[in-house]
Order: sequence, then C-alpha cells, then structure tokens
Amino acid sequence: MTTPPSPSRPEVHRVLLDVLASRVSREQAANWASAWVNAPEPGVDDPVVWEALTDLAGVDLRVSPVDYLHTESDIHAWLDRMEGAGQE
Repeated sequence: MTTPPSPSRPEVHRVLLDVLASRVSREQAANWASAWVNAPEPGVDDPVVWEALTDLAGVDLRVSPVDYLHTESDIHAWLDRMEGAGQE
C-alpha cells in the first residue's frame, strides 16, 4: 500500500480541532494518523507534523470502557504545542 502524501500543519491542526468539536471521532482521527505513523516509509519530513500524528494515532486509546487515556486537555495541549511551533 502506498502512503498518502504527508499532511500539512493546517490539516493536522484541523483534525485536532475536529476531534474536540466531535466532527470527527477519536477512532477516525487515529485511523487517519495511523496511515503515516504505521507506514514503513511515512514520508513526513516536518517534525511538528510527525509529533502531532503520533499523538493523534493514540487519541482513541482507552483506560476503561468509557474513559480515554488522553483527555480534552491533552488535545488542547497538542494544539498549543503545534501553534507554538509556528512561532519559532
């Protein structure tokens, strides 16, 4: 299977926002990010995008049948980190 072209920072940022707004499920976001994270040759050169993709790939992990490992506060922190990286 061919890995899709690397997403841009705005694309990843949008997916994070979509998860928070429940426009995209955590499972959908994790599956989307996993296309790159689990690829043998992901083709992601931007370290900020890569870090966000690895976060998103685990956004659907649960600690119980009803609770997620990563809270909404975690997702906000990921967004803040991405936005801060744009200031460098």
